[in-house]
Amino acid sequence: MFERECLRIDKDDLLSAFEQNFNRYECYHKITRTENILNLDNDILDFNYLYKMVNPWNLWYGIGDMNISIIPNFSDESYLVKFSISILRSLVFHALTIIIFCIILLTNYSTGLFCIFILFNIGAILSYFSQYIRHRRFFTRTIKIGDFYKNQVSKSYDWELILKEKTNSEIKEIIKGNMHLPDIVIELAKKEMGNRNSRN
Repeated sequence: MFERECLRIDKDDLLSAFEQNFNRYECYHKITRTENILNLDNDILDFNYLYKMVNPWNLWYGIGDMNISIIPNFSDESYLVKFSISILRSLVFHALTIIIFCIILLTNYSTGLFCIFILFNIGAILSYFSQYIRHRRFFTRTIKIGDFYKNQVSKSYDWELILKEKTNSEIKEIIKGNMHLPDIVIELAKKEMGNRNSRN
C-alpha cells in the first residue's frame, strides 16, 4: 500500500519503532519479526479482534493482516520500506451486509430502509478513505520520528540538561530504575554517566 526509500536510518531501529508504535496504538495483531520483515497477523476467533474490527474509531478497524518489509538496495546504503495491509475481511463483511440489505429491500421496500442503506454505503466509503489517510500518516511519521512515545518524552523536557545538573548518586538511582522514569531517560542517564567517567 505504501512504500518509501530510506537512507541513513538504521533498519533495525526502524523495525523496532514500527513494532513499538503498533503496540502503543493498541494493535490487536500477533507480531512476528524476522531480519527484514515485521508480520502482523490476527486470529479471527479472538473476541478482542472481532470487537476492534467493527469499531470504526480504532486505527486498525477492519484490517486483516499487515506487513512491513525492508528491501535493501545493494548498490548503495539505501533500502525500500514497504507497508502492506489486507482489508479482505473488512470488504467481505461490508459485501455481506450490502447483500442482506438488498434482500430486505427487495422483499420489503421502504424509503426509510433505503436511506439507511445509502447512509451505510457512504459511511463505509468515508471510513476506508479515513483509514487510508490515517495509515499513511502512521507510516510516514514512524519513518520520520521513529518511536512516537520516545519522541514525545524527549521533547517534553531538555533531559540532557536536566541530567547534567544531577549528582552522581541521583544519576545512579535513575539508571537503577528507582526514579520511575521512561526507558529513554534511563538510556540518557547511562550516556551522561559514561561521559562523566570518561572525563575522570
